[in-house]
Amino acid sequence: MFERLRGTRDFLPNEMAARKKVFSSIKKSVEEFGFFETDTPAIELFELYSIKSGEEIIEELYAFEDKGGRMISLRPELTPSVVRVLVSRAKELSFPVKWYSIPRLWRYERPQSGRLREFYQLNIDIFGSEDPRADTEVISCAIKLLCDLGFDESDIEVRISDRRMLQEFLLDLGIKNYHDVLKIIDKREKITERDFKEMLLGIGLDDNQIKEIEVFLNSKGGLLKSIEGLSGAYQGEGISKVIDSLKKIAQNLNDRGYEKFITFDPSIVRGLDYYTGMVFEVHDRKREFRALFGGGRYDNLAELFGGEHISAVGFGMGDAVLELMMRRKNIWPEEKVEIDLFIATIGDVEKEVSKALTSLRNNGFKVDFDIMGRNLSNQMKFANKLGAKSLLIIGERDLKEGNVTLRDLKSGEESKVSLKEFISSPSKYLTKVL
Repeated sequence: MFERLRGTRDFLPNEMAARKKVFSSIKKSVEEFGFFETDTPAIELFELYSIKSGEEIIEELYAFEDKGGRMISLRPELTPSVVRVLVSRAKELSFPVKWYSIPRLWRYERPQSGRLREFYQLNIDIFGSEDPRADTEVISCAIKLLCDLGFDESDIEVRISDRRMLQEFLLDLGIKNYHDVLKIIDKREKITERDFKEMLLGIGLDDNQIKEIEVFLNSKGGLLKSIEGLSGAYQGEGISKVIDSLKKIAQNLNDRGYEKFITFDPSIVRGLDYYTGMVFEVHDRKREFRALFGGGRYDNLAELFGGEHISAVGFGMGDAVLELMMRRKNIWPEEKVEIDLFIATIGDVEKEVSKALTSLRNNGFKVDFDIMGRNLSNQMKFANKLGAKSLLIIGERDLKEGNVTLRDLKSGEESKVSLKEFISSPSKYLTKVL
């Protein structure tokens, strides 16, 4: 007997039904913000990721040589693929472009809670605008879709920073190898303070520089208040420009009523090498899980792919941690299948069943019927397992008078109805599964 590969999942119909409801809610929320759905191939050239992505993702690629001798890879993330499409079709597009998708992705990493080798991921991107309002749209969309799923400010924290701010701060400290420092800062929450200090000492920083960095990284709080505080403490031209941008984002988020979700956290760096500005991560307040998702601004990516400069901001949210958090809060949808009607039969009534099936399905109802030759009692049991809302019993005896029996499986109420009238106007008797 074969077993599924480690780090992958099988979904039975009832499990898929619950996931479909979650994805439908996400799509509805995202499309309310004016995003349009796209998709790309599941396989891409290896170079698409090996040249542009961070070392962490390169090590996790499912890469192999195809029959044409090319190195290709299953997609580990979607943004490089989307940017590839954007660059190739830029002249056809009207900017800003707002795209989203929920594809399957693959990464060869150690499976653990909230992290799998195959997973779904919501990908959101806005291309073509450097305006902080684009950043606000992306963050607002993230908060709104989580609220629509059943979360609130007591569950979710959005931690916002800007890589440019940290970069300017490090340069002001006389630190030239700031990229190495950023990589260590990105690991800070996963290591001890002692290890953090030793790693910084190991790349040439002194005690005073490390102390200044620790003070800066600990300056957390409400976004607008924290940014206003930094305005007085840091006056450099580079850092002042970044602070002004964050202040606009903070004010816009406050105006939209999202200030209770937001925290300024300068330690947020994000691991991917292509982030260039504002970055953010979304966590559960109790820190029971790894980051739910993160994103930010990546204004140089189109140029790295051979295109002209196209500003970009977005995020990616995997389904594994989302499901864990929804189950913990008891807001994961009930895992059950549903149909509108099951047709049970008594005797030789195949012709009438065929007419009823065709009419119901043409009117948009989800309908099933017995194809196993079961007796009536077992047909009714099977209808309940399918989550049928109603049962239509078509029997030889009732058909002599042109009638069938319609039963509401929730209330148990039933009535005799004309088969001819039922077939001609099923919506008069039934409601559809939403």
